[in-house]
Amino acid sequence: MFDQILDTYRRAAESTLQFQQLMLRNWTTQQWPAMVGPMMPANPGAAWLEQVHVLHKRWGETVTGMLNKHREALDAQYKAGIKTIEDAFKAGEARDPEQFRRLAEELWKHSFEALRTVTEEQMREFQEAMGKWFELVSQGTKA
Repeated sequence: MFDQILDTYRRAAESTLQFQQLMLRNWTTQQWPAMVGPMMPANPGAAWLEQVHVLHKRWGETVTGMLNKHREALDAQYKAGIKTIEDAFKAGEARDPEQFRRLAEELWKHSFEALRTVTEEQMREFQEAMGKWFELVSQGTKA
């Protein structure tokens, strides 16, 4: 029973990660050339190089912030995973089938709620990062 729960949770997490990788890959291959093209002047000069330097610095700050948020999210995921394992052991201590069913049901609910929360947070972070990227690129094209 617990193997099925953990295996289902693992497969859901893997498919979430694959979806995010596919989304990022599609976004970068479709959007990157369209966004960088207007920024590249025919004769790059010192002003353009300064713009690129500022863009590079701001994007680095954005990525660093994203990675810090991601580290915090991973910490929360580990805590949730540890709690899930503790709850799984509690379900094994059930005294009757009804109590076992109730504990197993709670375990499923908590597991999928944790997965939903993590997925929503990752999507929110991705949207924030892309919003900052668009903002930086649009500032670069206006300057």
